Amino acid sequence: MPSDARWLVLSKPLRAPLRDGTTVLASTLVRSLPADRECAYLGDPNAPLRPGLDRVLPAAHVGYAPGLFDRARLLGTLVDPRLKALDVHLFFSPNRASSSVLAAVRRFGGRRRFVQTIPASEGAEAHVAALRGLDAIIVTSDDARLRLERAGLEHPRLRCIHPGVDLPMHTVVDPFGAQRLLYAGDLDDDVATRVIALGTFLARPEFARWRLTLACRPKGDGDAAARARVRRELADPIADGRVEVLAEVDDMDALLRSASLQLYLADHTRRKVDLPLVLLEGLARGVGLAALDVAPVSEIFDVADAEGLAVGLRLPRDPDQAAMAIAAAAIDGGRVRAWGAAARSLVERRFSAAGMAARHVQLYAELERL
Repeated sequence: MPSDARWLVLSKPLRAPLRDGTTVLASTLVRSLPADRECAYLGDPNAPLRPGLDRVLPAAHVGYAPGLFDRARLLGTLVDPRLKALDVHLFFSPNRASSSVLAAVRRFGGRRRFVQTIPASEGAEAHVAALRGLDAIIVTSDDARLRLERAGLEHPRLRCIHPGVDLPMHTVVDPFGAQRLLYAGDLDDDVATRVIALGTFLARPEFARWRLTLACRPKGDGDAAARARVRRELADPIADGRVEVLAEVDDMDALLRSASLQLYLADHTRRKVDLPLVLLEGLARGVGLAALDVAPVSEIFDVADAEGLAVGLRLPRDPDQAAMAIAAAAIDGGRVRAWGAAARSLVERRFSAAGMAARHVQLYAELERL
């Protein structure tokens, strides 16, 4: 059916399975736009994100790391004559190849407006010169905005729009009752050191009923070595079921709902949305957060503080001190429950999909008036 799309949302195809942060972020935006804000996107016309709305351009699924052919095919969408009337919203972290293609398209693109969302901002400072030519740049953390400004990006429409997630109808009734600590993130040597310190601390008798679950997709640098190290040094608690090491998780909703407290033990968000979506999804379900006090993830606590909400615990970098802080918090049922209730409120106020979409619509409208 005809579409009234004005914007092309260009990312990896938005079709099942949606597993990486960028496609989840882009698809959440599309689903959350008001009905009078149709768009075009690459996906599966037989399984549209919003049945009866939008223009879905047929495209096959692309994996976590697109190859050169996949990248060329995605960027080729920019020169499709059928789409030349649409303004463009890119969901890509900048790199030399994509920036060169985009610059060439802009030279011959007429009056098309170009917006780029940078989901994962690590290294974005190296591309300031290319970003200057865009009509707007969206980053997913204030930390990224400040780093780009310090790198010399003076742009009237450099905006931080925090990620948003859907609010489930029901939250976890009693997170303390689950007695599970959950780390869902990448494994590297530093994370493994913190995991081992925590797993060792939890071997004490007073934590006999507690479990530590690692849900780590095997994709990051050093994952195999870090995973082997964790399995070796925590062999006994793994054998008795008090520590479990998972890979890809099919039902993340169920796993989040089975947690008392979610952890973020990395000191970076490499190859992730600056504020990892899994953490926001856990907060939306009423599960508090204990995370290293390192930007950009610490921004979640900054936003919560501004709202007068306590949603969890800022952790020190030192592995043993972090382990002691987590363990002390975990056995305090009052704190765990209070953090969970505040976590849901925080997402409602500042990290909802509807709020994220509203801020995008406001930016689109501003650009359309130029």
